[in-house]
Amino acid sequence: MRDLSAFGPVDAAYHYFDLYFEDADRSAYVIDVLSTGAWTAAGFALVNQHACSGLPVDHAMAEFFILPDIRRKGVGARAASLLFTLHPGVWEVGVISRNVAAWAFWCHVTAPFREVETIAKGDMRILRFKSPEVLRRKARGEG
Repeated sequence: MRDLSAFGPVDAAYHYFDLYFEDADRSAYVIDVLSTGAWTAAGFALVNQHACSGLPVDHAMAEFFILPDIRRKGVGARAASLLFTLHPGVWEVGVISRNVAAWAFWCHVTAPFREVETIAKGDMRILRFKSPEVLRRKARGEG
């Protein structure tokens, strides 16, 4: 929360948190890294279907956080790319306009997608794109 407060007031009580473990249209992920032989939490992501733009969407990145000492090592980019692969369809990622570092990160992560649309709405900048379904190779012996 302290990181977000640099860009405006933040309500420390995240009123929707419990819903990520109850609602089918919300998913919570812990982002782990292998450090000195053990898995340790490096961040988290919350994905839902509530678009910042108000347009129809399959998935939206509600929250995404990587611990400061883990940043700029590719962990966040790999985690975000994996989430886009796990959840194909139309995505939105909203970023507070004043958060220049987050904007640069999300522009970099979404660069491989075709037709990334940028939407300005209030104090938000939104990246909207489609994550394609990835064809899974059949393992030997599979039908």
